[in-house]
Amino acid sequence: MATGRLGVEETLGALNTALGAGGPVWFKESRARHLRARDFLAPRRALQARFEDGQVPEAVVHAVLRLQGSGVAPVLRCEATPSGLALQLQRSAVFQRVLSSVAAYAAPAAPAARGPRVLLHCPSLRAAPCSLRLCQLRAVLVADHLARALHVHGVSVSLVPAVRDPDMSTLLQQLRVQWPSASAPASTEALWSRALAEFTSTDDKGALPPGVLGSVCLKELVEGRGRLAGYDPNLDNCLVTEDLLSVLAELQAAVQHWPDDTSPGQAAAPDAGVDSCMVVHVVSYEEEFQQQKLDLLWWKLDDDAPLRQKHVVCGPVKVAGVPSTLTAPEYYELRHAQVCKASALKHSRDLAQDPAWTETFRVLSVATIKFEMLSKAPQSQVCKFLVQLSMDFSSYYNRVHILTEPRPHLFGQMFARLQLLRAVREVLHTGLAMLGLPPLNYI
Repeated sequence: MATGRLGVEETLGALNTALGAGGPVWFKESRARHLRARDFLAPRRALQARFEDGQVPEAVVHAVLRLQGSGVAPVLRCEATPSGLALQLQRSAVFQRVLSSVAAYAAPAAPAARGPRVLLHCPSLRAAPCSLRLCQLRAVLVADHLARALHVHGVSVSLVPAVRDPDMSTLLQQLRVQWPSASAPASTEALWSRALAEFTSTDDKGALPPGVLGSVCLKELVEGRGRLAGYDPNLDNCLVTEDLLSVLAELQAAVQHWPDDTSPGQAAAPDAGVDSCMVVHVVSYEEEFQQQKLDLLWWKLDDDAPLRQKHVVCGPVKVAGVPSTLTAPEYYELRHAQVCKASALKHSRDLAQDPAWTETFRVLSVATIKFEMLSKAPQSQVCKFLVQLSMDFSSYYNRVHILTEPRPHLFGQMFARLQLLRAVREVLHTGLAMLGLPPLNYI
């Protein structure tokens, strides 16, 4: 029997190659009513554009039936239908290969060499935890989720800012957010010298707001560089403060002193310069304008600032029954209280003070918060996939008898279903790990 990990992309690539020169035609079927008869379809209109009268030559059909290659799933049949060319896989063979090596499918394959470098910046983490708004909490959770997703795909990730507030560290631990802490402040001397040379000459020190060192004009950057597409055209002057220079110094230091996180078996990145680094700012919608100013000021004061800077903007948070003024710590306490109350109703007794359930309630509270925050825009395909998989599994488990009667002729079916349950468990555990959530044995 063939071995190795089967892949949808590999199978689609082989199918399109079998049709000859031209753009991609095949697509993976996803609708339940169509999956009863086919796994892939080449639509009739696409075939009409590729072949005369839409008639696929017999030689091409035979080539599709004989598909082989690394990662290519075995084909059972391929036939013309009113919808187009329908293909069904040898499902028994596919299921056997997938279920016999679940771990290979539950996690991305490890890259041979370390991937690109991404500096992930979340300005919301500079706020005091007692004043952290829900839109900022969403930015923090999105940044943490993005860091995990990039890491498992072989991307070298550096996280900024380092958290120095012990109360913020405590909140992040409650939320199961992995973020660095307690680093020394970076020096702002070089940036301060450059800022002095860039201050506009019309500044009247007596007219500047308290704490402002000077003003730097950013207009020419907005108007003169194509890389700034998407930036607000109204950006003009930036009032420079010590805090702003400290933020830039930390970003600058993070780019210049990249952590050596090469995993065993991986080759080191050939180029550690700023050209190999992309900066991704995960900001709430309230912070976007200020962050654009910071980007421009960084380019203005640092000739070695990364050229690629992107923004992930998290929109406003509206949770039914929750006041918009609620802070992140208050939100956590609210969800924790609701989880405890729901458990008391389910088990007919208050388990909130039971040490055996304490950690379970904490995990459920964080899971509720993360699924709520990550199910809104920006969309999280992981939060959607896990929910749908759980619903499908629940329906299957209630409908199908897994442990059958102890009769020899039923053992094969029972063992196959047990393998399926094990595969679902592995996928769910891997998906939860991407969200920083441990699996629970009971709730």
